[in-house]
Amino acid sequence: MSKAAGDLLSHFEAKEVEGSLPGPSWNVAPTQNVPIVAERLDEGTLDRRLLIAKWGLAPSWTIPNGGC
Repeated sequence: MSKAAGDLLSHFEAKEVEGSLPGPSWNVAPTQNVPIVAERLDEGTLDRRLLIAKWGLAPSWTIPNGGC
């Protein structure tokens, strides 16, 4: 993540940060925490939030139905 949390919030018009943000990095590797923007439609209003998620890769055999 090379952008500050405030920049991400304003760019995506997100409401808040849920979780503690990791420091800036130009390289994101599996198992690192990264910010993501999640959105949902809530009673006709688009709701965006900045969340922290763990980036990773999952082999197809670990995902039910092969990921399809």
